[in-house]
Amino acid sequence: MANKVSKPNAVNKLFSDDEASFWIPLVEISADLVRVIDKQTKSKMQVHTNFAEAALLAYLAGVFLESGMSMTELSNRLNLSASRVTRIIQDMEAKGLVTRNQSKLDKRSNIVRITKVGVARLNEDGPVHIDTVREVVFSKLSEAEMKTLAKLLVRIRQSLAEVDHNLT
Repeated sequence: MANKVSKPNAVNKLFSDDEASFWIPLVEISADLVRVIDKQTKSKMQVHTNFAEAALLAYLAGVFLESGMSMTELSNRLNLSASRVTRIIQDMEAKGLVTRNQSKLDKRSNIVRITKVGVARLNEDGPVHIDTVREVVFSKLSEAEMKTLAKLLVRIRQSLAEVDHNLT
């Protein structure tokens, strides 16, 4: 990550100045967000889960506590490759945080469920991850800015979902 935010390059006129001033930081944030939050979380105290594991546990502990979630759905929700999710889940399974069982509806699919150990780990590490996000991201924005940004990100996410749906 660069020490300062990149500025649109006057030579590169593929984007308008307004587009470049939005797009370049967005791409940089996408690349840096998880890495920096992981690094900051680990510097604070001993946590047992990284950002991806905490996110997976949070998804599984939320609405999917009883039913679990397919590996494909986890991959899609977290925007991680299927192979990366498989590696993370294998590690988490070895730690006793999740179970993975073949789907009764689709034998090609595995359903992941959080265990009691996983819930306990999320309760232990979750607040540290949340505090780090608050410190690194939310503390730099006003409440009004967060609301505005949230609305804009939802619109972008909806557009991406529509395009993605049309491509499948």
